[in-house]
Amino acid sequence: LDRKKVIKTIHGIQIEGISCCVPSKRIVNKDINKNRSRVIKAIGIESRPVATEKICTSDLVFKSAKHILKKLNWNKDDVDVLIFVSQTPDYLTPATSGILQNKLKLKKSTFVLDINLGCSGYTHGLITIASLMQNLKLKKGLLAVGDVTTKLVNKKDNVSNLLFGDAGSVTALLNSENKSNKIICDYYADGSGFEDIIVNSHSLSGRNKISKLQLRELKDENKNVRSKINIKLNGPNIFSFAINTVPIILKRIIKKIKDVNYCFLHQANRMIQENISAQINNQNKNIVFPTSLKNFGNTSSATIPITICSNFANKKILGNSILCGFGVGLSISSLAVNLSKTKIFKIIKL
Repeated sequence: LDRKKVIKTIHGIQIEGISCCVPSKRIVNKDINKNRSRVIKAIGIESRPVATEKICTSDLVFKSAKHILKKLNWNKDDVDVLIFVSQTPDYLTPATSGILQNKLKLKKSTFVLDINLGCSGYTHGLITIASLMQNLKLKKGLLAVGDVTTKLVNKKDNVSNLLFGDAGSVTALLNSENKSNKIICDYYADGSGFEDIIVNSHSLSGRNKISKLQLRELKDENKNVRSKINIKLNGPNIFSFAINTVPIILKRIIKKIKDVNYCFLHQANRMIQENISAQINNQNKNIVFPTSLKNFGNTSSATIPITICSNFANKKILGNSILCGFGVGLSISSLAVNLSKTKIFKIIKL
């Protein structure tokens, strides 16, 4: 990579708990497109939770937040910061974090912030909230991430319509001021690839103002149908970016910590997951790469917490773990953390 290493260490922040919520509605891929069995096998997604018309990202996050506050027995007045990360907020404006502050009845001195990010949103969010808590000496924080990406998909888009699931998650963080609690992080951005994952038109103020022309459905060379308000993926470019760049970032942070038991990757698809894990483990390593693709699909910013909760609910995650998000932007962030004291809660439904 044409840049210097940017590995940083955030001290004193402990991840206390992780909670996730998914919609009750579920779609089975083979039921919506029996002719795409090869694609379904390749991406590794059999079924996905899908939000109904009335469910927004904040609804999934709100239920996750209430759940984790109750489970951890946290006083809501002790929460000093709430960061919301999503590429499907409730409104263009105001920020969804402020709406959540009000719904959760958090104190009005709570620092709230929205971040528009998807695939790398969880790890970028953790770096942001942990840095704020360390530098501003904030005691407790909530990182809310989630997406209802299925609402951006055209049902006649043969690939995207098999890929995405919807979910919300809340991670509770505590500033213990104990130097032994460390989050080691690395990050990367290449904005030249911004068109590889894009929704071209979604407001009156953007680059392509929403209009009747933007709503018109068009068929591409692969017979996928979408309009400018639907999400568009450049599959080959995303695959190349993931398998060529992500392993470099991972190897650097693994070298820094050495002893790693688990690597929780963004769940893009099975092919990317298997390629990256093979590259990492071919150097006499035996790092476990848990997955949640089969029953949850690509839940965008929520894939990493969904993977953690679906595999380790009510269990301990021993040793050091790597969390790595990558995709939209194009962007990558990776961090090393010890989750052995983190309470992992069972996924709830809305």
